[in-house]
Amino acid sequence: MTKLQGLKGLKHIKAVVFDMDGTLCLPQPWMFPAMRNAIGLHDKSVDILHFIETLPTEKERKEAHNQIESVEAKAMKEMQPQPSLVDLMKYLTTIGISKNICTRNLGAPVETFVARFIPPEFSKFDYIITRDFKPTKPQPDPLQHIASKLNLSPSEMIMVGDSYDDMKSGRSAGCLTVLLENHLNGHLVLENKELVDVSVEDLSEIIKLIQNLNNSSL
Repeated sequence: MTKLQGLKGLKHIKAVVFDMDGTLCLPQPWMFPAMRNAIGLHDKSVDILHFIETLPTEKERKEAHNQIESVEAKAMKEMQPQPSLVDLMKYLTTIGISKNICTRNLGAPVETFVARFIPPEFSKFDYIITRDFKPTKPQPDPLQHIASKLNLSPSEMIMVGDSYDDMKSGRSAGCLTVLLENHLNGHLVLENKELVDVSVEDLSEIIKLIQNLNNSSL
């Protein structure tokens, strides 16, 4: 069910930015704990990529990246699409709304996912931002970069994700934030409600959301 938190001052929606893991594909809750174990990071409050960046030597940083990439390779083989993924991609393509991805993953899993699960006629994404772009989410920079490239205001974009980082990045950039809620992240609606404009339980709900927003802004 779509839950609206408060949608003031929004403009006509012209672009959507998607997180990938847990958003375009189903959650893989084992993945991040496996990454942390692989690099010896047991403090859940410490960001994985930030931890690697603070390792003292280039050799240690490279080895840690190799370890998490090994976990990501396993996750890539097991990816499954969210229900309604193709319906939403078809809708956005048909009405000419820009599709984009902003992920802290690597490029290869994104390319594999898109090729495997989205029909070619709906698979064009204008910009795909991976963790090679610095700084990553939860900073607003990746979304501001996409908005700039599309010549749009961030207020004309939706950020769709399933994590605190997604919502924080979207809010800081000035986008409409949409949380794809599941059994693992429902606490965000309560604990970080100031970051979440809308929560949905299925990607198909975004179709109706855009229709309502764009019709009301005419």
